[in-house]
Amino acid sequence: MPPTATLPLPALEIGSQPRVSGWARVERRLVGALHRFVARHYLRKPELAELLDIKLPDLASVGWAALNELAFRLRLERSARVLSLNVETTNFCNLRCTICPVNRGMVRAKKWLDPAVFERLLDRSPTVKFVLPFQWGEPLLHPEIDRMVRYARDRGVRSMLTTNGTLLDDAMANRLFASGLDRLTVSIDGDAATHEQIRGVPLADVRERTLALRRLRDRRGAAMRIDVSMVLDDLTKPALDHYRAAWAGVADRVQVIPRLASAPRRNACREAWRGALVVLVDGTVTACCADSEGTLKLGNGHAQAPAAILNGAPFRALRRAHRCGEFPAICAGCGEFDGGDVGVNARFS
Repeated sequence: MPPTATLPLPALEIGSQPRVSGWARVERRLVGALHRFVARHYLRKPELAELLDIKLPDLASVGWAALNELAFRLRLERSARVLSLNVETTNFCNLRCTICPVNRGMVRAKKWLDPAVFERLLDRSPTVKFVLPFQWGEPLLHPEIDRMVRYARDRGVRSMLTTNGTLLDDAMANRLFASGLDRLTVSIDGDAATHEQIRGVPLADVRERTLALRRLRDRRGAAMRIDVSMVLDDLTKPALDHYRAAWAGVADRVQVIPRLASAPRRNACREAWRGALVVLVDGTVTACCADSEGTLKLGNGHAQAPAAILNGAPFRALRRAHRCGEFPAICAGCGEFDGGDVGVNARFS
């Protein structure tokens, strides 16, 4: 499927919201309060509250997430339920970022996901409340990305995308608004100098596209939220304050995440228990968004039901290995850049 394929634009349903019952409004407020409490006092990452609101939208999903967390705390071989999917829609990308393996050594074949495969995957995932139709690559290259997001929306599944921002224009914005995408995250790396050094494209262009996206969203009353996200490392750290100041008031959320770094692992990783499966474009399932080659090989999401994969033999073996401290190679050397001195929390601690 070439990235130049053209499709008719869907009829826009911008700003239309379903009626919400009185109980649903009460539930949303209660769930929001729970997420704020958990993010601040349990995870000690208050900035995650808004993300939890999207991923765990009701009391049932909060309860199942709590059971997954209990399984992690007890280091059980099984987890309770699949709650979210990262589905790689393509591993093609139009950039060669220095911090990404996609166009700098990725071994596995480049592919486009057939939307029908995505739809069947969601059909086999009745417990999933959230999907990220992205993993590696640039999802806006996929000519039917909005079809997949819309299918998720129609099943009551919330969705987010992460993009490098170079393909954002009015036509793409309208497709994303109409698809029902809940949140779009634009990747930014520090200031103009560091962004261009890492990504090879001018920051000014990405910023103008993001500003235009926000103006169009606000003018049309679309519900989609807009984030920016920066990877923190030695290069971008000096630009952190500039980044935060420059995007405050432009993006709805300004995020900073530490870059993955090679360091000995000492503790079990929550990702093996969290109820989140990463399905690469060829179907390979892994537990970790950092497993760019799918080396853990926990199942095949194109052929198996996610619930069967979650507690299948390979996944149980991975949890036993983490429980015993006998980590697979990709896990054993997984660490993160230390951003504690600038208030940036680790993602996987």
